[in-house]
Amino acid sequence: MLSNHLAKTALYLMLGVFWLTSTSASADDALWQAIASQPNIVIVMRHTEVGRGTGATYDPSGQCAGENMLTPRGRREAELIGKQFREHGVVPRVVSSAMCRTRDTAMLAFGEAELDPKLRESATGDAARFQEFLAAAADWIRKYRGARPMVLVMHLPNIDSLTGEQPTYGEAVITTADDKGELDVLGRLVLYRPQ
Repeated sequence: MLSNHLAKTALYLMLGVFWLTSTSASADDALWQAIASQPNIVIVMRHTEVGRGTGATYDPSGQCAGENMLTPRGRREAELIGKQFREHGVVPRVVSSAMCRTRDTAMLAFGEAELDPKLRESATGDAARFQEFLAAAADWIRKYRGARPMVLVMHLPNIDSLTGEQPTYGEAVITTADDKGELDVLGRLVLYRPQ
């Protein structure tokens, strides 16, 4: 009797995992379709895995002194992102924070990116810096609205400010942009599964 109950429980668990996996895959397919076919798509993603350090440190020289840097895993993850976009035939415009971890993620994934120091991670409690970030993000979004999707490579606090979402490593927030540079979230897309 107990083994029959365990067998049924195992079957229900397997069916649940299958349902969750297929539902997630269907949602991802729908988001890729939206990216490929809808105008005014903005894909907001964070940098890939970094080592330990001080997140807000920024070296304007581009030499990365004191900044968090991508780990070897983070570099591989960025390459996986680029592979996903190529496999789906999507060639986006890419804009990135000028901080080294976002710059490197963008360059490894897409091979090119426009860098903007105003998109760097906002320090907590710095209202002027935060307003500068919001204005810069809205300017980029308004500038690149149109048929070709846009990717913004940024930092988690900034993504949360723009979208109300907190994607994990490997996820991107798929949005549509209005003419004011404001975003409406369509969903989260899994680009890779962190190891």
